[in-house]
Amino acid sequence: MDIIIMAVLTVLAVLAYRGAKRAWVVGLWVLGLVLMLILFKIHATSHLHLNF
Repeated sequence: MDIIIMAVLTVLAVLAYRGAKRAWVVGLWVLGLVLMLILFKIHATSHLHLNF
């Protein structure tokens, strides 16, 4: 999931640099935000099964 988010952000940066249409840039930004929130929800609610 981390790699997918980084790929989306990289494509977003390239498109923004090249002056792509605003809809593409905003759409990919929203997609990256949603993926990041899903990843945060998974990590924030997962249990670490550590035994010391």
